[in-house]
Amino acid sequence: MADLQMRVALAGAANPEPSFPGHAETVADRSGVIAIDFDRMCRHRLARVRDAMEARDCDALLLFDPVNIRYASGARNMQIWAMRNAARYCLILRGGPLILFEIGGRPEPAAGLVAIDEIRRSRPWFYYYAGAHAQDHARDFAREIAGIMADWQGGADRRLLAVDRCDALGIAALQECGLEPIDAQALMEQARRIKSGDEIGAIRQSIAVCELGIDRMRSALQPGISENALWSILHQTNIEKGGEYIDTRLLSSGTRTNPWYQEASAKLIAAGELVTFDCDLIGPLGYGADLSGAFVCGRDRASPAQRELYRRAYDQIEHNSGLLAVGTPLREIVAGAKRLPEQYHQFHRIAHGNGMATGEFPAVGGRPGFAEPPIHDGVLEEGMVLCVGSYAGLRSGGEGVKLERQFVLRASGPVALSRSLKDPAFIAI
Repeated sequence: MADLQMRVALAGAANPEPSFPGHAETVADRSGVIAIDFDRMCRHRLARVRDAMEARDCDALLLFDPVNIRYASGARNMQIWAMRNAARYCLILRGGPLILFEIGGRPEPAAGLVAIDEIRRSRPWFYYYAGAHAQDHARDFAREIAGIMADWQGGADRRLLAVDRCDALGIAALQECGLEPIDAQALMEQARRIKSGDEIGAIRQSIAVCELGIDRMRSALQPGISENALWSILHQTNIEKGGEYIDTRLLSSGTRTNPWYQEASAKLIAAGELVTFDCDLIGPLGYGADLSGAFVCGRDRASPAQRELYRRAYDQIEHNSGLLAVGTPLREIVAGAKRLPEQYHQFHRIAHGNGMATGEFPAVGGRPGFAEPPIHDGVLEEGMVLCVGSYAGLRSGGEGVKLERQFVLRASGPVALSRSLKDPAFIAI
């Protein structure tokens, strides 16, 4: 596929150049230009977070997870580094302002973001930053949070603070200040579960970038290329087109495709070998494209054994995606899901949510092979984005195929966001 250049149309914006951080030129999807109102998207996300806070009656919400920070505030800064170093955080007061605590208090990464009311300097206490003074830094952090809450409440004795990720030292310091920390991850997952039209547009952008990278990998696949070299093409495409990172290294070839979850290596791919992959890509604006597929190296047509594996995975996805309907209990989907015969490995999920992470609520399925009980109860809702996947590999060995497709759930049923998996190399069209 040729590189199709696209500019994002900002709905209602007089200036054609986007004003939000993290934007870069990307590619058109199958429907052409994708319209996204970035400010409206940020306001929508923050409103969902505030609604979730009200539902749980918490007085404030403190976020450390960079994905949660970005969902609530729109701010991105050193995303991967901040996933392992608690260097920045975000406080949202019930009925009050959103305060972003940024590294060094620098405002530039969050300039112009409509959801943010104030930017302050963060007070990190992780060992690399604080060393022997970590406890003092943690106490300074906690006293500032407690003080802000008290000032906003005007003396009211309300202390319930939802926190998504915080180490033992930080939690102890918050408790010393009289606050009552509770877990916020469920709150944030529930807030993120329904996507707005603008978010769907952002997801479509990421899928377009991902599918371009897949096409480039297919074009580059020749006997003698290494798994690592092939996998690097997807990364390069993602960064070139304004994307951000890839969660995993799931590309393998030949008998390394079975069992699944073997990471890309220096192995050279031979003619006739099957190559399969799972993208787990975070693209432009921080949204995910979780697509999987398979190629055959150096041949236009797969072998009969490879076609059988592909057909098994393809049929399973076709059946299971047909179960996705608004209002359907997750338990009913688990009960009605298509399973592969016993001689095949059983993939551990029927479907899962996708948004600003490649795995979000709901996880549809239980233990390996979809055994009961399901991880989550509840029903499917309009606006959920779901990825439906399959892995077909014989327990006795040989090769295996991983496939996955992405959908948005509408009242009329699932609407595919990614292209068909009906590949002529494996299935007669």
